[in-house]
Amino acid sequence: MSRTPVTNGFLRTASAAAHLRLFVLVGVLTVLVTRAFLSLADYPKLGGGAGKGGLHIAHMLWGGLLMLAGLLVMLVFTGVASRQRGAVIGGVGFGLFIDEVGKLVSVDGYFYRPAAGIIYLTFVALTGLAWWVTRRGRSDREAAPDATRSAAAADIALHGVLRGLTPQERDEALRRLRDTGTPATELDAALAALLEVVPERPVRGLRPHQHAAQRVRTCVTARVSGNRRSVHIAAWGATLQAALLLIAIAADGLTGSLADETQWTAIAGALACSLASLVLSLRGTALLRRDRNAALRTLRAALLVDLLLGQAFKFMINQFSAVAGWLISLALLYVLSAQTGRRQVQRALMGHGMSESGTG
Repeated sequence: MSRTPVTNGFLRTASAAAHLRLFVLVGVLTVLVTRAFLSLADYPKLGGGAGKGGLHIAHMLWGGLLMLAGLLVMLVFTGVASRQRGAVIGGVGFGLFIDEVGKLVSVDGYFYRPAAGIIYLTFVALTGLAWWVTRRGRSDREAAPDATRSAAAADIALHGVLRGLTPQERDEALRRLRDTGTPATELDAALAALLEVVPERPVRGLRPHQHAAQRVRTCVTARVSGNRRSVHIAAWGATLQAALLLIAIAADGLTGSLADETQWTAIAGALACSLASLVLSLRGTALLRRDRNAALRTLRAALLVDLLLGQAFKFMINQFSAVAGWLISLALLYVLSAQTGRRQVQRALMGHGMSESGTG
């Protein structure tokens, strides 16, 4: 009997990127909710903590316990449901843990000013990891070794035995086995037979709140991607956001408001990133009439400079009041990404139409 060669690498699950994104989203929300609650409640201490030898149970401890609980759920149970629940529980725990990073790196404790920037950079790194896993997942579907493809199909089949497979999941698993360009092994044939007999899971209808959210998302995306003026709004928004920070820092310097400032490294970093973002934004705005594709790439680069680096310095300077600017940058990037996606679809449709006309 022929045997499929064994690989020594780790196997990424088909839902790895989605669960990573869920982990990051829950973690970010946990930090924001925790900071808002503590601010409104005037930073209470569980256990009192007043006086010598007073008891204070930091929420970092609860974060560690929740991360342990999420890990145990994924270690003990199998299936997508356990990974999803583990991502949620672990995300809450990680958010509570990283929120108190100031206590770990400084004598200033919870109110250490650069802590907000450290938290932001941590989630940026995790978001980058999710993006990398997504990219690798796409390439693995095409260029992964046969053994890896078989293992991925077996993983899908295992989940199907537990909860059934939708037609899309079954087709994806079978494609992994058949589109290899090499003769099928006995293992592949056995896996294909298993996938064929796994019970089908009916596609559940959307709940009212999910249906409403989907309608809102579809409507917003259609309006944004189909409106050419939205690109100009995003371009001027990115330009103004970078220019206003430069003006604000210059005004504070002239009025003496920076005399007692201690975060000069963060200020220098914010100035450099804002200047780079401003130059890219102006360049992208100027390109809108001549080369729209180049303009969209340049404007996206301007916003990515701000989101990946500039916002970290802004959080160090302004603490969590920088959330408003971060949300604005995300909204502007969403507008440009929707326009870029729409143009890519249009080019693909045009290329498909030209190939069909050439064939006919």
